[in-house]
Amino acid sequence: SAVWYRRPERLKAVGWYGNESETNYALDEWSEALEGFFAHIPADKWMNHPSANSKASHKVEQLSTALRHGFTIPSTLVTQDPKELEEFFNTCDQKMIAKPLSHGLLSDTSENETSLIYTSEVTRQQMSDLSDLGTCPTLFQELIDKAYDVRITVVDSDVHAVKLIALEDGSQRCDIRRNNMADVIYEEIALPDDIRSKIYSLTAEYGLRFAAIDMAVTNKLNWVYFEINPNGQWARILIVLKYSLQLSSVVNFEIKSVNS
Repeated sequence: SAVWYRRPERLKAVGWYGNESETNYALDEWSEALEGFFAHIPADKWMNHPSANSKASHKVEQLSTALRHGFTIPSTLVTQDPKELEEFFNTCDQKMIAKPLSHGLLSDTSENETSLIYTSEVTRQQMSDLSDLGTCPTLFQELIDKAYDVRITVVDSDVHAVKLIALEDGSQRCDIRRNNMADVIYEEIALPDDIRSKIYSLTAEYGLRFAAIDMAVTNKLNWVYFEINPNGQWARILIVLKYSLQLSSVVNFEIKSVNS
């Protein structure tokens, strides 16, 4: 009656089917068989349909779409040009962050370890050496003076917003995910009606039934949009809210399973 195929990725071979070429052929055949089956499932059975996930997975396009739907977004630059970046840095009063355009994961296959590139503030000292800037395009934005972060979880018309607070030197942390979020304080909050309306409009354009949206409220109480994730995490938020929401015993069991 329904399917939630979260974060699909290319199939991996457990063993080798002959040589590498034959193994890749077998994986392609498996992938096509699965995709052919999934293609028969009506779009309204999906949470979310893979094409909707793909459409909503590009950060730069997301910002343009969010702006068109009336959200406030940070001033943004994607560049490899040092001169262009210097001008943008000064336009932002030398308060600027850098973040990955994609997922930001770094995998070390030799050590079998994975690390994450966080959103980070760019200092004046770092701006003095931009020799690596030409390696690949990088996303830069003005540093938002955040009072707190907000994670908004959307399932169809059901929307939950949670305030997230983690302080460093008296200010809200640049990237709330650092320290594995162990020191983050959570509080369920009500969304302003205009923000809720814009969220419905945004998810409808992408055809998303589920979405995790990251925003922030500034110290001047303005709401700023960062990004939408069609495959975002939700278990941590459910665990935090399980005492305030009327969750069934089934959901409580699932939370314990995830947590273990």
